[in-house]
Amino acid sequence: MIPILTTQEIKALEAAADAQGISYLRLMENAGSACAKTIRTRFDKTDKRKVVVLCGKGKNGGDGFVAARKLQENGYDVRVFLTCGSPTAENAQEMFERLTELEIPVDPYDAASDRQHARLQEADILIDAVFGTGFSGVLPENLQELFSFLRTCKGYVVSIDLPSGLSADTNIVESGAVYADLTISVMALKKALVCAPAKDHAGEVEVVSIGVPKELYAPYDKLVTFTEKEMADWFPARDSDANKGSFGKALIVAGSYEMPGAALLASSACVETGAGLVRLAFPECAYAAVTAAVPEKVLLPLKANRFGRISAQNEKRLLDTLSSSTACLIGCGLGVDYDTQALVRAVLQNAKIPLILDADGINAVQNDIDMIREAKAPVILTPHPGEAARLLGCTAQDVQNDREGACRTLCEKTGATVVLKGAGTLVSKDGVHFAMNQTGNPGMATAGSGDVLAGMILGLLCIGLSPLEACIAGAHIHGLAGDTVSEQYSLCGNTPSKMLKVLPKLLSQFE
Repeated sequence: MIPILTTQEIKALEAAADAQGISYLRLMENAGSACAKTIRTRFDKTDKRKVVVLCGKGKNGGDGFVAARKLQENGYDVRVFLTCGSPTAENAQEMFERLTELEIPVDPYDAASDRQHARLQEADILIDAVFGTGFSGVLPENLQELFSFLRTCKGYVVSIDLPSGLSADTNIVESGAVYADLTISVMALKKALVCAPAKDHAGEVEVVSIGVPKELYAPYDKLVTFTEKEMADWFPARDSDANKGSFGKALIVAGSYEMPGAALLASSACVETGAGLVRLAFPECAYAAVTAAVPEKVLLPLKANRFGRISAQNEKRLLDTLSSSTACLIGCGLGVDYDTQALVRAVLQNAKIPLILDADGINAVQNDIDMIREAKAPVILTPHPGEAARLLGCTAQDVQNDREGACRTLCEKTGATVVLKGAGTLVSKDGVHFAMNQTGNPGMATAGSGDVLAGMILGLLCIGLSPLEACIAGAHIHGLAGDTVSEQYSLCGNTPSKMLKVLPKLLSQFE
């Protein structure tokens, strides 16, 4: 679990470490050393040795001085440019003195110097240690010009802690921030590194430890992201004598004459994710379309109303099937009318198994969301910003402007585990602690992608993950599938059907 901390939380954590005897100077030495080590793991076995370190006058510059010293000690050809004058932070001054003892070339940065520009152009590695978490506002014009020039250089750009020009606690980019190939985030992640558009400046992100005891992080676990190793530990082993009953019976209530594809995508995702038995309840008028793929599913065709949606006359048959299921998903492509609202209400009132409300399952209760809280079974909501907005009585932009706040309010109003979809999908079961997903890309913003996610979460519930685990792992693997497809094809060519095809291989990483 990797925390995503605010600037104030980082300061509090550093103060707590200092109180335990790990001085601020030691933390700076550890930070710069960890950054140098991370760089060396990528370049020690290459012939790339020319390094330019751009240092500011604060603590981030101090980290840069340490990194420069450590790289020089290990055979790198290092030069330091002071971009904001001599260091003013006390610990940075100490690290600057240690640096000069090694006779590493240090020059004030001069925007008019052709020699310095040539050095930047020739460098194999460009280290950005100008501004860290203390920065806010707009970059000085001379630094905007410098950072723009870096984009023309051939070197690999590494930002220490944060690409200079980003404000740690927001996703907003105010001015011409550095575009890094790698950001080495010290101690924890920051919001700017995980939320678009700011995160687009970060490149690859690696978090490094600087010796702060793990127990000191405990008060700051409200926003986190999980590692793949942690998620893999949630997946139960498959016993050698297992049978299909060992991996759950999924019930999917989905599809309509207008949207049969949603039922196909959700049931396919559930099958591919490992559920032992997948039953698909759908309106019989969509029979031809629904049977076009996924031969593994068991069909439960139901009477349709005049709109081609499941009729409320099927309530008893649906509830009988529900009673013998492990988990249920309702809503994908269902449509919304009196009949579907009645069925969703009946399922909510009678389910004793985990229940996922997706798409039209959410829309069906938007005028009476109290029924979610009154449900006897655990409920998972998987809204996109528009659906969340309808539940909250606001706009989709309001949701996007404060995604944590929207997710929190949904949890409070419904008592459900909420998966607020979008860039940086948020998952919370209590509105206090949040998990943010770090996989996925804009190519996944297409119809049907959410149906795949809902089916995956259902499958993970069936094989034994808890509702919270299924949501976190489902969002992560769903994003991995989207990333894999985009790499193989393109963002424009990223389709839910292609994502389904790469799922089986991706799941091998978690078994």
